[in-house]
Amino acid sequence: MFDDESLEKYINTFLGYGNINGDICFVGLEEGIGVSGKLLEEKPELGFKEVNKKISTWKTLGESQLVDGREFHLKTDDMWHKETSDIQKTWEGMIRTVLSYENKDLSHSNILNFQINRLGRKNENHSLIEFRPLPSKSLRGSEWFYKSFSKLNYLNTKKIYEDYITQKRVEIIKRFINSSSFKFIVFLSIGLSFRPYWEKIANSKFRDIQKDFLVCPNNKFFITHHPTSYPKKDSLVSESLKDVYKNLGIYLRSL
Repeated sequence: MFDDESLEKYINTFLGYGNINGDICFVGLEEGIGVSGKLLEEKPELGFKEVNKKISTWKTLGESQLVDGREFHLKTDDMWHKETSDIQKTWEGMIRTVLSYENKDLSHSNILNFQINRLGRKNENHSLIEFRPLPSKSLRGSEWFYKSFSKLNYLNTKKIYEDYITQKRVEIIKRFINSSSFKFIVFLSIGLSFRPYWEKIANSKFRDIQKDFLVCPNNKFFITHHPTSYPKKDSLVSESLKDVYKNLGIYLRSL
């Protein structure tokens, strides 16, 4: 079972990885679970063990809103921060944006080196945070295992959890951004269902500038596609989804 006191502190505090004094903050929806969906349904204890290790690692790193991404993931036996790693698809989009913002080459080796050595570090120029605090296998919540390992009533279903956490998280992230030095905030979900939350955090509406991302009038808040989404190619201004993140970085550099 989870230590519910520690679990609740994690839910109410932890945001993600990186530097609050960086230039760019990426906001995803939620972290995933490494165990396959089918295996998770058969053995939900594997999901519990994965998340419980994240919580215990977070505690050893000081229980702050942001921790060092490389330190955190190496302590949780992550496979993406080692010399033998491949490029992680979700992170690739954010890495392309940052490298493009820095006017650096987007070669495979540069992207992989950034992932292994720079992504989400406490002394870097960016942060990666999540709108929802608990890792989940899918947005639908069909493999929701938390009820079996916690006595917190709001974790009985993913729907109950989302209803409970959403407005709280909006306020937490607003306060976090207001206390930061970020020049740009990038929300990684362009779908209409999440736009009201992004607008609440930004305290502004977004406008379409025909560049595969939406922007607020103050040029600080942006909405774009998630790196693992599948937009129709003819719906993109850019040649590909990878180019969306490159072009976003170029646009941020121009501001």
